[in-house]
Amino acid sequence: MNYTLLQNEINNDPTGQGYSTYLPDSPGKVVELLNTQSHYMVKARMITARGIMSSYGIGPVAGAAFLDKLENLTSSIPALRWAMKFLQQDAGIDIGDGATQQMLDGLIGVGGITSAEVDGVKAIALQPASRFEILYGAGKQVKEEDLRLAGVI
Repeated sequence: MNYTLLQNEINNDPTGQGYSTYLPDSPGKVVELLNTQSHYMVKARMITARGIMSSYGIGPVAGAAFLDKLENLTSSIPALRWAMKFLQQDAGIDIGDGATQQMLDGLIGVGGITSAEVDGVKAIALQPASRFEILYGAGKQVKEEDLRLAGVI
């Protein structure tokens, strides 16, 4: 773990969590603030075409129209052809994966795909996250011992 990053987070408090209010007497409260899922971040999320239609922010008709645009591009973009195959399987594709997000960004302006459409689909991967997860990665949690090792208590 990068303890300097944790130390900077607590000392500078860039999101106004109020860490200093609880130090040094209540480090457990700081741990709670860091681990509470009060933020959002892109996380792994397997999605199918059905999922795009049901989770797409502006509704199933718009989701279907977006899928149609993608389908129309599969003959000219091999990676998209494979992605569409995954979307049509029960397992789906990880919409939160960096490569998937990058592929979506690369489609803006191609075949009539708009940035609003891409942003809407990418938003499906936004999930609740703690401040600590944002700093260190999904699924990570901080402990009081980490605060000691970072030198903040």
